[in-house]
Amino acid sequence: MARLHACYDWAVAGLARSPLVEAAFERLAVPADPDTLILHHGGLRAMVQGSYGG
Repeated sequence: MARLHACYDWAVAGLARSPLVEAAFERLAVPADPDTLILHHGGLRAMVQGSYGG
């Protein structure tokens, strides 16, 4: 549970300067895969799936 919480903290901390905010204010087009708007989405996805790190 702590690992998942850390993942969310990591993702939300970058939210203020992310493309997600830009898309919300219509300054950026939303891509076909909206997950790509999250900073470091690949690393975050790997953490949640348990395949990040060693």
